[in-house]
Amino acid sequence: MSWNELNIEELLALDATGPGRWRSRHGDPNQNGRSYGGQLLGQAMAAALMDMPAGRQATMMQFLFMQGAMPQEAIDFQVTSLQEGKRFSSRHVRAAQGSGRTVLDAQITCALPLDAPAHASTSPVPPGERPEDLPGLDDLDPALLRSIRQLGGYSQDRKPSIEFRIPEPERQFSPTRMEPRFRFWMRATQPLPDDPRLQAAAFAYLSDWWLNFCTLVPHLDGIGPRNLYIASLNHAIWMHRPVRADRWLHVDSTSPCSVDGRGLSMAAVHDLEGRTVASLTQECLTAYVD
Repeated sequence: MSWNELNIEELLALDATGPGRWRSRHGDPNQNGRSYGGQLLGQAMAAALMDMPAGRQATMMQFLFMQGAMPQEAIDFQVTSLQEGKRFSSRHVRAAQGSGRTVLDAQITCALPLDAPAHASTSPVPPGERPEDLPGLDDLDPALLRSIRQLGGYSQDRKPSIEFRIPEPERQFSPTRMEPRFRFWMRATQPLPDDPRLQAAAFAYLSDWWLNFCTLVPHLDGIGPRNLYIASLNHAIWMHRPVRADRWLHVDSTSPCSVDGRGLSMAAVHDLEGRTVASLTQECLTAYVD
């Protein structure tokens, strides 16, 4: 079966090869011929959660993309314990390919829910907006797609495993718009089992999708004929509540700065009920290749 016929659960599947050791089954290529970053995030999360005590929710991931992973090669994951406390459990995950070429390094934490003060940001979704009524990439005007294509091939990237919707595409993709912000909806295309560990790993898979696009929006009208190379450098996830990756999630992303080839993206993630479920950050390599 081809990789583009697999759902997220299948793309994240790992086989045990020893104590704390796991091996990937499938590759998931991106436009640069490397493994999609979200797959690496999801697989690292899945490997760490295999070793966590029951009842502790995934709350945090800090992740370094070390070298590009080759989708045609299996990835070997090594999980070691960093912390095992009364409230928190943390694991270190390192993964390599071939003769030991390290492709990622990550730390994942789980925690027990506690009785504590609570607050959350307000969802930016306009009243009445329904993701199922919004256009996807295939529904956009061809002229819009041509302008987006200059930004690292974004408009060519499709993943059958991810359902993706874009509010106000004419305004958000306007060449005259200079605001470094982009918002969108996403979810896993296929329903997933009611397993918190799998849902957390699937959300990690989704979290890399179009997150860094907000760093590029202000430059839609200024790139001209030059080509951009875009690659994730590091990534962080904070899960404030258990997340259902197979239900619609709204991502509101902003970029406070992009300079010297490094752009920072930050995002708040809300569910359909408007609750803040996660926060994301990513630093991305964004540089001209000619």
